[in-house]
Amino acid sequence: MAVADFAVTIATFIVIYSLFGLGLNVKFGFTGLIDFGHVAYFMIGAYVTVVLTMPASTAAYRGLGGFALPEFLSAIPGGSLIGWLLGLAGGMLAAALVSLFVGIPTLRLREDYLAITALGVATILNAVVHNEHWLFNGPFGIRDIHQPLATAFPLSPGTFLVSLAIFGIPSLAIFAYAGYKLWGVLEPVSLRTAGIATAGGLVFVAGFAAIAIDFGDLVLGAAGILLLVAGGYIARVAFQETDVPGAVAGLLAAELFIVWYFVAPLVQEGAFVLLRNTLFLYDPAAGPNGGLDYDRFLLVFGGALLVLAYYWVERTVNSPYGRVLRSIREDEDVPEALGKDTFRYKIQSLAFGSALAGAAGGLWATNIGFIDPSQFAATVTFFAFTAVIIGGTANNKGVILGTVVFWSINAGTRFLDDYFPSKYAIQLAAARLILIGVLLIVILYYRPEGILGEQDYPVRGIGGGTDD
Repeated sequence: MAVADFAVTIATFIVIYSLFGLGLNVKFGFTGLIDFGHVAYFMIGAYVTVVLTMPASTAAYRGLGGFALPEFLSAIPGGSLIGWLLGLAGGMLAAALVSLFVGIPTLRLREDYLAITALGVATILNAVVHNEHWLFNGPFGIRDIHQPLATAFPLSPGTFLVSLAIFGIPSLAIFAYAGYKLWGVLEPVSLRTAGIATAGGLVFVAGFAAIAIDFGDLVLGAAGILLLVAGGYIARVAFQETDVPGAVAGLLAAELFIVWYFVAPLVQEGAFVLLRNTLFLYDPAAGPNGGLDYDRFLLVFGGALLVLAYYWVERTVNSPYGRVLRSIREDEDVPEALGKDTFRYKIQSLAFGSALAGAAGGLWATNIGFIDPSQFAATVTFFAFTAVIIGGTANNKGVILGTVVFWSINAGTRFLDDYFPSKYAIQLAAARLILIGVLLIVILYYRPEGILGEQDYPVRGIGGGTDD
């Protein structure tokens, strides 16, 4: 798999789990509800979306479903997509309704009891889906999943140059925008600090390379460990020299990405691969003249859904309604004393966040093409909590940043398996989780509010403004 294809896969995961994390942030970050069962709504959204859109007769499937909304609407233009969107809306609605049934008897509990009860409900729901074959085919899962507009891909409009321009220019625009935003983050870092951080990063990478050359060689292993420690110490000096350690971390992450995504492919495979990675939305294998394949379309489509969800949540939490949610998080007695029905607000927050998790589940099922109960373990919720804490609780940009960091480590480092013997695959998988745990401990120690911290909120009613 080319680096660009691998990056598209990871980026799609990030989009889906960012949507999932936004739902958790509404509950936990803004309202203070500790929902350890958030994955249940992810699962419900996935299954309901699938059964509403899958064909009426599916081989080896004995559960509910087969409502075939896309087929029912196939006579109208875009019926495949409209039917899938209706199925996705059904998944969101089902997740919200189930959250109401869960929330009504549990939201009056204290925070820690609520967390354990939510986890228990999610475990029960997963067990029911796993064991009741008549429901969703039990552990055998569902394989016949509708993929909207799949027959239109690969999309290859016009000649080679036209196709390259249509999908290449947006790719360059995305990189240009990312570079612009990155420059704003790195501007406070002095050249001296940047040089020290870069030197530390190079020493650290050299230590990893020494270990990877021969994993069983004691001399190389010892040298690699020393270089890793030295690189970490040098980087620590850079962090201590600045008041914006997040900018130094951003610099190191950007340099690592540039080496992995641009420099290494150029050295190993030549300029053509570098061009392909740069124009990542263009796939030369998509049609006779290249174009857009379905995986890239799902990335763009999922990104559009994430943008809509992001602005939906932003408008909600920056409104008077959002201020009530935050006041409930800080001290529920205060809004109650002001006449607010806090239980109703908590129920609405739970349903809102669960609906976003349901949307993420529907998108997940479409992207994977197969679902079964094992994909919806409790660890998925804790992955989302980790991402929210890393990026910054009660910060929607922080949720996306934390998801990028988490899945870049958890999924993006899988290519490192190629540098080690296959017999160490299990240890490397565990090492990824250890690395995430260490990162979480470091962030909580040095910046307990997360990388970005809680976002600022506009104060209306001051300087001539009005409040609702």
